[in-house]
Amino acid sequence: MKIQQQAGLLALTLGCIMGTSAYAASYCGRTNLGDPLNPSIIASLPAITTLKYASMGGVMASYDVAVGRRSGGWAWCGDSQWGLTEVVTSLVSRGSPGLYDSGVPGVGIRIGHLATSNWYTPNYPPFTITGVFGSNLYFSDRLRIEFVRTDIGVGKGDMPFFDYKTNFFIDTNYTTPARAVFPIEGTGLKTRFEHNAFFTTCYTPKSSTEVNMGRPAAEQVKRGSVQDHPFALDVVCEGLNPTVKPPVKVYFEGNSVRDGLLNLNGSGQSGVAKGVAISLTSDKNVALPFSKAKAVALDWQASGPGNEMYRFAAKARYVTTGTEVAAGKADATLTYVLEYN
Repeated sequence: MKIQQQAGLLALTLGCIMGTSAYAASYCGRTNLGDPLNPSIIASLPAITTLKYASMGGVMASYDVAVGRRSGGWAWCGDSQWGLTEVVTSLVSRGSPGLYDSGVPGVGIRIGHLATSNWYTPNYPPFTITGVFGSNLYFSDRLRIEFVRTDIGVGKGDMPFFDYKTNFFIDTNYTTPARAVFPIEGTGLKTRFEHNAFFTTCYTPKSSTEVNMGRPAAEQVKRGSVQDHPFALDVVCEGLNPTVKPPVKVYFEGNSVRDGLLNLNGSGQSGVAKGVAISLTSDKNVALPFSKAKAVALDWQASGPGNEMYRFAAKARYVTTGTEVAAGKADATLTYVLEYN
């Protein structure tokens, strides 16, 4: 700095030293537990993971896995940025933070990072936070592993091996460069899923069921003198302990304006019967539901080797929908939707 007198004015010419830094940390002191290992290795997952019942999207099993060792303890880091970098993994993301496909049907794996001290709620990379909240920041020495139900059917067996890597970083005033980076790595991670809480799948042995409605005369339909035509939906569910028989439910989809009434294919078109629809009821005379909220239970029939057998019995008949009934083609299509577990 130079001070000089000129033309009766006091002029100041200020000089400064300019510098740039990729990261800024006004002060971030050394760790009180020592720096993390480099790299910090993720411990093996338990050999067997027992899945408990959970609704769709719920957690079926959860545990913490050690990462390296308890370390860190950075303090006075109010201006420092810290966090975890983008994950590199052989797992396929499901588009939700930390959630991936496990490779076993119906089972997702969610991986969150936390620490033994002062960091008890999982965070999902990538993320960057400015400032340390609380007295000290400790290294992420734990993974919270959650197995999430992602489908109706939930499988069993071995989860394929997977790799997982991210980096913990923090801006400090005692490292060069200022951003200290500590890798977190796991290779060949896996577990085996066991459960007695879910069906792996439910299916109908027949790909489709046809109900022969006959060829009644228009006058018969108008008088209401046509016959009921019974049909049944047989369902086999696999993958559950045979001593457990949870409910299996069904509802239907099709061209319908209300429960229990199915419109004809091509209704209103030339050659299609007019004023006619198909009444659908269960063998208990309950209108077949056309919404998920009204799904009805199938009747359990028997147990087989590793499976359970169910049946839904119903009946169909032609009914009138108006005063005018005209002969024509009278086919209709009904789709069933199973709900189980």
